[in-house]
Amino acid sequence: MTTQLAVIESPPLIPDAWNYEESVAKVKILVYKWKNVTQEIIDELRIAREILRDVRNPNKNNVAYATLKTWNDYCQDIGVDRSTIHRWLALPHVAQNSGNNEWYTPQIYIEAAREVMGSIDTDPASSGKANEIVKAETYFTSEDDGRVKHWASNVWLNPPYAQPLVADFCELLVKKYREKEIQQACVLVNNATETTFYQTMLKTCSAVCFIKGRVRFVDEEGIESGAPLQGQTVLYFGSDRDRFAQYFLKFGVILYATC
Repeated sequence: MTTQLAVIESPPLIPDAWNYEESVAKVKILVYKWKNVTQEIIDELRIAREILRDVRNPNKNNVAYATLKTWNDYCQDIGVDRSTIHRWLALPHVAQNSGNNEWYTPQIYIEAAREVMGSIDTDPASSGKANEIVKAETYFTSEDDGRVKHWASNVWLNPPYAQPLVADFCELLVKKYREKEIQQACVLVNNATETTFYQTMLKTCSAVCFIKGRVRFVDEEGIESGAPLQGQTVLYFGSDRDRFAQYFLKFGVILYATC
């Protein structure tokens, strides 16, 4: 006889005041900032789900009812696909991703990119703290909105993982590379091979490193403790794919693009 164990999830505490648009904006900012799932994100999603389950019942929650929005609308407006959100909500308590930390790319990948390209001139999706590791000549924060800025020469890009930001940044990089605004780029992003933005990059890049395992992102104390929910790749745009392979082969399998 097999014993099945059920995970009991206690309902979240519903705040006295809750606003649909503010909640969507908060989650999008958190995903942009940490580029990873955190407990704060999960808590906010659980509150929204609990409220929006009863969106058609005005006696349950007048604020939610007044918006005439549903949980499906909420998922769509955040820009993270619904299956990913459901995986996040199924996670146990994310103790190490407490919401007090930002997550940064481990220096080994940054240094490999610098060796390949010779320099990192622009990081269009960064922060002051992140640039202590990247050391880009020019970097743009979420407040700057790198999508509307000029990018120069050699680019390092670890885009925000929420839609439409990830697609915006990746597709813009392809456009700038094709128009020769930038010379080279290394893009660290989830291996989302099914998406339009990823397929667009594959058609233009010179090579791809499929990283073995998952990148353990670094917290503010320099501790590698943040791991996303799927594998990552680094896509190289430039004329020296052999040099890219030389420095990135240690991280995983290298495939050359032929498109």
